[in-house]
Amino acid sequence: MRHQEGYTLIEMLVVMAIVAITLAVGLFNYGPAMRASRAKQAATAVFDGLMRARSQAMIQNGDIAVQYLPAARTITFTQNGVINNRIILGLDTVDPGNPRDGADYTFIPLSTIQRQTREGDTSIDDLDVDGDGVPDSIPILNDAAVSLNIQQNGFINGINDVGAILIMNQNDLVQGDTSGERQYAIIVFSTGLIKRARRMPDGTWELF
Repeated sequence: MRHQEGYTLIEMLVVMAIVAITLAVGLFNYGPAMRASRAKQAATAVFDGLMRARSQAMIQNGDIAVQYLPAARTITFTQNGVINNRIILGLDTVDPGNPRDGADYTFIPLSTIQRQTREGDTSIDDLDVDGDGVPDSIPILNDAAVSLNIQQNGFINGINDVGAILIMNQNDLVQGDTSGERQYAIIVFSTGLIKRARRMPDGTWELF
């Protein structure tokens, strides 16, 4: 008769130890990865919202007001007194559901707009946004004063020449986590040009 072989206790313990280590490493990396993903998702949502609002303002021949409410962490896009779109940067992960007025909305949990970077900078000074080879100084908009008006001709009021909307992950701020780079910015020009940027591990910013 063929002898049936099984696993020894030591082999099983080794396998369990390897599985435990793998899970621990995965969970350790899961948090930062999710924070980076949500911050980038929020930046993309704001960028897409602004681009869409600009197109609507020009096509429908009517201005669109863009306002950020810090207490609710909500960005609204309003035209003729009607909310066309809403982006909710929520603290918790509970989906707030569809707005009562039926407006489209995007829910990005645990994201927020800030008035300065984690390093305390109130401007982005090492990013060449106009392509002339010289780094520009782009002021970061105060989170309590992000109020823009997209005109029907495509120009944007509410900034001087250019301003940055800084987006970060709320958990990074609550927990004081400075590991990795999870800082994104939407660069808005008064001429209507809109770009995205992210902070790199070496402390510089790049467009993406």
